[in-house]
Amino acid sequence: MTLLEDDVAFSQIDNVALKLPGLDQCGALMAFSLRGGGVSPRPFDSLNSSAEEGDSVENVKENLRILSERLVIDSHRIVTPRQVHGDEVVIIDDIPKQPPEADAIVTTTPGIYPAVRTADCVPILLIDPVRRISAAVHVGWRGAVLRIARKVLRHMNDKFECSPEDLIAGLGPAIGRCCYAVDEQVLKPFRQNIPGAERFIHIPVGPASLSATGLGKQPRDSTNPKKAFLDLPGMARFELISGGIPERNIHAVDLCTSCQPDLFFSHRRDSGRTGRHIAVAGFRSALGEAI
Repeated sequence: MTLLEDDVAFSQIDNVALKLPGLDQCGALMAFSLRGGGVSPRPFDSLNSSAEEGDSVENVKENLRILSERLVIDSHRIVTPRQVHGDEVVIIDDIPKQPPEADAIVTTTPGIYPAVRTADCVPILLIDPVRRISAAVHVGWRGAVLRIARKVLRHMNDKFECSPEDLIAGLGPAIGRCCYAVDEQVLKPFRQNIPGAERFIHIPVGPASLSATGLGKQPRDSTNPKKAFLDLPGMARFELISGGIPERNIHAVDLCTSCQPDLFFSHRRDSGRTGRHIAVAGFRSALGEAI
C-alpha cells in the first residue's frame, strides 16, 4: 500500500510506518510511524512511542524495537529530545546520556537517528544527501510562531554549509485545517510573527462561504463564525520553501491525524489521552545496517 501526495509515494510498511523509499540509494532513512503493530493497550493502542502519557516504559521500548526492526535500524540509536514547544536546536555527534531539552535535533553522524514525537503537531524530517546530515523538527503552534523550521535551516547552513537546494524534506501526518480550531491566544502571536499569516487561517462566516481545505474536507464546526481553523502543515511547508528548499524536494504525507483514528494518534481528538508517533531520519552506518 502507498500513500500519495504530489505523485510522491510513501511506502507503507504494514500498519507500522510510512517510509520515503527514494532515499535508500543514498543510504538514508526517513520514516513516520503509524499507530498499529505495537503492544500498548488502549488508549495508547498500539505502537505508542512515549511513556509520558501513562503507558509503561516496557511497552514503549518494545514498540520502538518493533518499529526499528521493520526499518532495519538499532532502536538504541534513535535520539529524541525532551520537547518543550520552543525553538531550541541541538546538534549531536554521539548518543547523549540524557535526552536534550529541545524541539529539533541535527546530526552529522551516520548511525544516529534524530527523531521527534507527535500526536497532532507537524513532524519535519530533513536529509542532506550531499553533506550527509539529518535533522528532525517538532512544530506545534508555538514552534511555528518561533519559526523553528527556519532556525534549523539556518543552523544547517551556518554550521555545516548545507545548501537548502540540496535538502530533502518530509512533512509527516499532523492535524489539518479541517480539525485544528484555534482561539485568539494562538491567532494573535501567529499573526504577529508569520508573514502573510492570513493565508493559513480560515474563519468561516456561514454555510454559503464554506471552502474546501487542503485535505478535501470542510472545517468542523465551520458554520460557527467565532471559530478559526489553522493550517499548520501549510505553514510548515511555507517555511521550508521560503527557507530555500525547492518545492519538488518537499514530500508530505498530507493526512490529518484527527480525521484518521485507525491510522493516527490525535491529542486534540482524544482529549490528550492517547499515544505518540515518532518521526525518524538519518544515514545508515556501514556497520551492518542493511537498507
